[in-house]
Amino acid sequence: MKRKSRKRIPVNLIGGSLGVGKTTTINHLLEHRPKDEQWAVLVNEYGLVGLDAALMEAPGEAGQPPGVEIREVVGGCICCSASFLFEMSLVVLLQRRPDRLLIEPTGLAALSGILDTLGRSGIRESVDVRSVVCLLDPVRFKEDILREEVLDQVEAADVLLASRPDLADAEQLETFRSWASSLFPVKPWVGQVEKGRIDPALLDLVSDRGSDVPRLGHRHGTDHHHHGREAHDPEAVADGGATGPVCDAAHPIVQRSHRSSLTSTVGWICWHELVFDAKQVSEWLSEMSRLPGARRAKAVLRTNEGWWGFNYADGIEDVKPSGYRRESRIEVVIEDAPFPDADALEQKLRSCLVSPAARDPAARRRVG
Repeated sequence: MKRKSRKRIPVNLIGGSLGVGKTTTINHLLEHRPKDEQWAVLVNEYGLVGLDAALMEAPGEAGQPPGVEIREVVGGCICCSASFLFEMSLVVLLQRRPDRLLIEPTGLAALSGILDTLGRSGIRESVDVRSVVCLLDPVRFKEDILREEVLDQVEAADVLLASRPDLADAEQLETFRSWASSLFPVKPWVGQVEKGRIDPALLDLVSDRGSDVPRLGHRHGTDHHHHGREAHDPEAVADGGATGPVCDAAHPIVQRSHRSSLTSTVGWICWHELVFDAKQVSEWLSEMSRLPGARRAKAVLRTNEGWWGFNYADGIEDVKPSGYRRESRIEVVIEDAPFPDADALEQKLRSCLVSPAARDPAARRRVG
């Protein structure tokens, strides 16, 4: 008797440059998914702290949204330096047999490299790669498409969307539409999305991959230096532990940085009992977003006004309540600029703590 083949799992890539609104868009899709379906999300972050999964959790909820499994691959792009970890996490999620898998690469990734992985023997038999979505900022897209990875994302995309159109003027939106409509091959869909409110039907607009996407390739520099706990432990990633709790009372703040000649990150993971002054830490994050070369600053923090998610990109500040209830996390992405004095930045972060004793780990131990 011939064995019946299992149904392939629909997979969508949600790409776009740093800070363009990918996580907000995925939040909307998760909120509007069919109630009887189990979805999975695989999030990739170039830095080592791991924040996007935390920012994906709905306000008022502790833990992941019901019916959704979220996993992270941190410390590199899943199209290149972290491709092995991506493949491992991908296999783990596919074995769970979700009704749909959403992949959110870092804004520094080439989507075609991810499509290469999805097309490999042993994986392609289990996945049905549907619409590839790319979000672009209509205000700055001309500058963004000069970057190799963004151009690759545009080439790979089936759906091109102008994100945050309310922040662009009519001329900028028309310029974007005219450019996007002139691309060859013609994109199946060109439109816009405000506050992440994408039409879920776009996920299935394309369901037949007729040809491979040409890969342009990209680089981030070869002199990567990781500080803090190493994120490239295959067992930890397979168990979802690469971004799990790493702090305790004796080490309440752990610094994790990723240095490169082109794109670097610096961030902190903070013990869950630490409480930050909401106003002071917001001002500190705003300063972080203005560091030389800062592309994006983001955080999820426990404050004296509750848990909050912070996102700073291109002068735009997005602050909202967060359902995340584990350790606080902060990270900034820096490009084409000297690496900042991370220790000095950490001292300022400590000064934002509500409890004076918590600012000095040694003092905490003496008191204890």
